[in-house]
Amino acid sequence: MRDLPPLNALRAFVFTARHLSATKAAAELHVTLGAVSHQLRALEEFLGVDLFVRGHRQLTLTEAGERYFRDVSAAFDAIRTATSTLKNPGHKDMLRLRAYTTFSLRWLIPRLSRFYAENRAVELILSTGVEPVDFSREKLDFAIRLGRGDWPDVTAEKLIPNVLAPVCSPALLQRGPLAKPADLKQHVLLQSIYPERRDDWSEWLRDQGVDVAEDFSFLYFESSALSYQAAIEGQGFAMAQLALVEEELNTGRLVCPFSSYLDKGDFTYYLVYPENRRLTPQMQRFRDWLRAECDAFNKELAHGLDLEPSGPSAKS
Repeated sequence: MRDLPPLNALRAFVFTARHLSATKAAAELHVTLGAVSHQLRALEEFLGVDLFVRGHRQLTLTEAGERYFRDVSAAFDAIRTATSTLKNPGHKDMLRLRAYTTFSLRWLIPRLSRFYAENRAVELILSTGVEPVDFSREKLDFAIRLGRGDWPDVTAEKLIPNVLAPVCSPALLQRGPLAKPADLKQHVLLQSIYPERRDDWSEWLRDQGVDVAEDFSFLYFESSALSYQAAIEGQGFAMAQLALVEEELNTGRLVCPFSSYLDKGDFTYYLVYPENRRLTPQMQRFRDWLRAECDAFNKELAHGLDLEPSGPSAKS
């Protein structure tokens, strides 16, 4: 036990590191600023390492402080989970997931009933957002992110292919067929302003040999979900991630005017979680279920698009 630092000093460190503010830590811990400062100094003396760089009215973590914060936060999370399980043996296990709104609405939520059918004891809290995820400062178990899977300090498991193709309402094509991709400059192109999707149209057009410098007309939306709805209403052509418009394509509410698609390879959706976190049983159940859903979907998509089937894989 002599090798363990005082618990109060650890708590002061975690709260201060989370906010990068001793003042906010003191308010949350209901102690004085002087008490927090004293605990931080005592912890640094105990460790023999500087955890913070103290600037003018600003705190930043040193490299050692960042590592220690991640490890100690994980330990506190484990203690919190163990205590909750012991105090509430009949209480449902809680699982926290962050995903994109469009992905959640169009792919994840329609499948969640199958997860609950076999996991009644798990309570899933699903939040949405496009901002970067910081597991060290947010109370999350998993996140679903769009990118190349090369984020630092996380394990990233590939979920589904990110295959792009223009889609539109069938009624829009009745106004005149499209002979070639360049004919799209006679129409409105619907575009999400989300940074990771901002270049989808230019990449697809370039892949079709179309000069992206030509005069195309764009209508911009805050999210892909809005651009898809605008396409359904016949307002233009949306560059769709085919996995997220599956239902509309199957029912004919949307159609692909061209047979050409763009597979963005490793730039796709990933399930991410801290690389140093040991998965709890409920996390493992959700991860296994999600992998199985992705395997089934990927085989179906590969068959429909003549792609090579690719199940979830991990990068860390």
